[in-house]
Amino acid sequence: MIFASVFIIQAVDVNNTILKSLGIKNFASFADGAEFTTMTEAGKKENPGNFFEQGDFAFNKVSFLYGANGSGKTFFCKILREIQRILDWSPLSVMSNNSQFLSLPGFKGMDASVRTFAFDEDYRDKPTDFMIEIILDGITYRYEFSVHGKEITRESLTKKRRRTEKLIERTSSSYKDINLFSELKNFEGTKYVVKESALCLPVAALLNNPLAMKIVNAIKGITVVSMTAARLNPAESEASFSEERINKYVRILKKADPTLRDMKVSFEQEEVSRQKFDDDDFENRELIATKTTVGVETEHAVYKNGEETRTEPISFFTDESLGTVKLFTALPYLFDVLESGGVLVIDELENGLHLSLAKEIVDLFISEESNPNHAQLICTSHQPLLLDGNFRRDQVWIATKDEYGKSTLRRLSEKKTSRAKVNLTRQILEGAFGCNPDLFFNDNT
Repeated sequence: MIFASVFIIQAVDVNNTILKSLGIKNFASFADGAEFTTMTEAGKKENPGNFFEQGDFAFNKVSFLYGANGSGKTFFCKILREIQRILDWSPLSVMSNNSQFLSLPGFKGMDASVRTFAFDEDYRDKPTDFMIEIILDGITYRYEFSVHGKEITRESLTKKRRRTEKLIERTSSSYKDINLFSELKNFEGTKYVVKESALCLPVAALLNNPLAMKIVNAIKGITVVSMTAARLNPAESEASFSEERINKYVRILKKADPTLRDMKVSFEQEEVSRQKFDDDDFENRELIATKTTVGVETEHAVYKNGEETRTEPISFFTDESLGTVKLFTALPYLFDVLESGGVLVIDELENGLHLSLAKEIVDLFISEESNPNHAQLICTSHQPLLLDGNFRRDQVWIATKDEYGKSTLRRLSEKKTSRAKVNLTRQILEGAFGCNPDLFFNDNT
């Protein structure tokens, strides 16, 4: 069986992106705001193998997000996808002929309104606030914007090495209220093409501003994978299916299926649409939509009287278990970030996987040998036994939802303890966050 994905616009070539923090307000169940960070708590030096240092700060290699069903874990992953969607849509929104793109596979729904908190009418008339902080080449970029429906009402970009410097300051949906500084100053004359529904930064990237392209590609290069999906989209790079890579995949897949002997992968990309922009401001700009097709066939051992006699080919997507298929489809994304650096977000890591395999994925990110470029893994989970090891309390985050449907996000280390070590797995199994997550943060416990 063959499956395909469609991807768009610009190739992402930014490596070693560090995700410092992510914030949201009035999106889905996060009504009153939530902020997540991969930074370690200052002064906490236990389990040094679990973090890496960058300048004056340290960052966790792996972060876990736990919570009860419906607490907001998955929506937290969707925050990143929503930021990426708006970044993709903004350049298209300024085109007079953008309707032709919305009919293409991969573009449908890209012009949707942002989903606000649904269970309180007062929030429907309020904007949604997004914030993301990344580190590139030792410089921290903090990007913030607000969206009301489809309208951009605020946008801000700063950079910081030793001091904070403004790059974008926007106070309304109008291009008249956009001010640009430093490396983006050369965009001043072309900001007039930015419409109410477009972010300034990705439009500057479309017009080949080097810094804007670098930041946009870094944010879009953060990979979000949902293991709950019935079928994951394949990786888009042919390098992800090189002979060396396939050998790595086979070694891991053998742990899930010991009869697996070999794997043959066919990889094909074809152009399905090429559209030139009609607008004078975007002369010589065109959008290319590409379809990626991956076909897989596996060889399995056949036995007689307990002895392996031959191998038998089977159709991977038809005959393999769903868990094995999911694992295979996720592996290219995993090794892409391990080999080049970057950020991988996995929703429900353990879904369809044996615990030992899920723990092995976590261990790949902890190990200096397999993760020399300090790639980061952020995963949501229901499985407390993933924490059955030497993990820091500041690596674990907890999503909870109150009686009004509002989600909150808190770090496990916010709960102070006098004990040097806490068995995180035991705390979870005893109800710290599961059926009743708030028990763990009860001041009386």
